[in-house]
Amino acid sequence: MKSYFSTNRVLAWTFTSVAVVTIFFACKKEVTTDTAPNNQSDNNTIAASQHEAAASAMYSGLFETVAEVAITQGLFTARKADNVNNALANTASTGCPVAELQDVTSPDKWPKKVVINFGTSCLDRYGVFRSGILNVTFSGPLFNPASIILVEPVGYKLNGKSVEGRFTISGVSYSATTGIQYTTELTNGKVTLSDTIVINYASKKTIKQTAGFDPVTPLLNPSDDVFTVEGTASISYEKGPVIGVTGTFTTQEALVKIFDCQHFVKGKLKVEFDKVTGVIDYGNGKCTDPITITVGDKTKEIKL
Repeated sequence: MKSYFSTNRVLAWTFTSVAVVTIFFACKKEVTTDTAPNNQSDNNTIAASQHEAAASAMYSGLFETVAEVAITQGLFTARKADNVNNALANTASTGCPVAELQDVTSPDKWPKKVVINFGTSCLDRYGVFRSGILNVTFSGPLFNPASIILVEPVGYKLNGKSVEGRFTISGVSYSATTGIQYTTELTNGKVTLSDTIVINYASKKTIKQTAGFDPVTPLLNPSDDVFTVEGTASISYEKGPVIGVTGTFTTQEALVKIFDCQHFVKGKLKVEFDKVTGVIDYGNGKCTDPITITVGDKTKEIKL
């Protein structure tokens, strides 16, 4: 069954809220690096942090995409959904992407496969042009903690930049008293940022709602929602400043995201690359707090 993207209004609040939460370091940043040769390793570590940010951002929207497919195709609970109240389009333009459920004859049979086709240029509501195909396999309903959802990009690009790998979503749960939580894992990830920067990327992250629960009208008031992210990521370069070195990113303190701020407002992320260790500090809980990266004896503010 083919459908164009739209979501149930109630669930849409959550998916939009957590879309940015899975990004470790994914806001536009300006970091000034030193040019002296003895600072090269430090500068490489800062550059690797920026490249991890870009790669993380490219995979972060896949949960929202999968969730919207689950709603439109009736795959979010064990019971086939009827008369879904479609209210919020994922794309800025109509007609794309197209999601097609491959097996519509056996509604109670799993796994389910869905092909999401973005065509050659599909503008989403975040101003990103997406193209190519996502093959999505649901082992069971989305909101079954035992289910595993596999996302496999085929010729998939964001603003012309190629994104590859096996992205899995598991442990998805939602309730009016505990909110939403899930885990994502990326293996064999590969992102082409430019002709000279090609990254191998892997990650595993757990996202949890920690505040803003509303047992009466859940998700209809996202303004007080708070989420945390914990996990790890790693990058290495096929093309880039340092070949043959793997950088790792680990949360030292859970990263905190509030609804009305575009970036994390609290938490620390440890960076290890090219024999240098650094820490990204997202502040003390306010959106106006400065965000810094400390590498060696250098601390630089990240401009958002």
